[in-house]
Amino acid sequence: MKAAVSIALASLILPLTLRADIIARWTFEGTTNSNSPPPAIGIGTATLIGGTTATFASGNSSSSGWNTSTYPPQGTNSGTAGVQFLVSTLGYENITLQFDHRASGTASRWAQLDYTLDGGSTWTLNFWTNNGGLSPHDTFYTFTVDFSSVPGVNDNPNFGFRIVSIFSPRPFAQNASLTYSANQAYMRANAEAVYLPGTGSGTGNYGSGGTWRFDNVTISGTLIPEPSAAALIVLSLVAWPAARRTLRPRG
Repeated sequence: MKAAVSIALASLILPLTLRADIIARWTFEGTTNSNSPPPAIGIGTATLIGGTTATFASGNSSSSGWNTSTYPPQGTNSGTAGVQFLVSTLGYENITLQFDHRASGTASRWAQLDYTLDGGSTWTLNFWTNNGGLSPHDTFYTFTVDFSSVPGVNDNPNFGFRIVSIFSPRPFAQNASLTYSANQAYMRANAEAVYLPGTGSGTGNYGSGGTWRFDNVTISGTLIPEPSAAALIVLSLVAWPAARRTLRPRG
């Protein structure tokens, strides 16, 4: 009975400390700054990296998304070009990222996420990839990245991540006549490009003018309980059975 009461009490208290909150979110609405659009919620910075350029275009069920272009020429600079976000996670743990992403037909279908714990001085590479998930093109896909396995991301004022285009890690046919080995070239998002063994179709190719578009970039986490709050939870669980015995009517 005591265990049941303690569990019931915990079920009432713990959700107050485990609720996920939005730390920062970029919706790309209401701004003309395409080089470094400000977040709609919270504090952070968004920047272009690797020579990319940007404008705004329709978002995922919204009027505006961050439309990036000028990616590296075919066969060059894999993992260097894309977008970067720096967000403080002070006071939060169990950090997750969710974002909407789409590619034009000539843009890379493969994306990689790197993260930093020191404001961009050093990076942990290839923490996550989208498994080539930007095809078919011109369609928004929603991706989620879970950082809960990385303790250093928690409660960190210098956390950041970048999403960059990479060569396909699998051999592929870019079109009906052009094939590439693994880790040799960018694979275009158009569905005419297929993995080997297989036969591509059409004559299209990857192009550095292809676009990646982002929307609803959201960093969330759960509040780290203050020591006093954590102690109160433990004290409540311990003291409740004793208080119940004291209040029980004697007969």
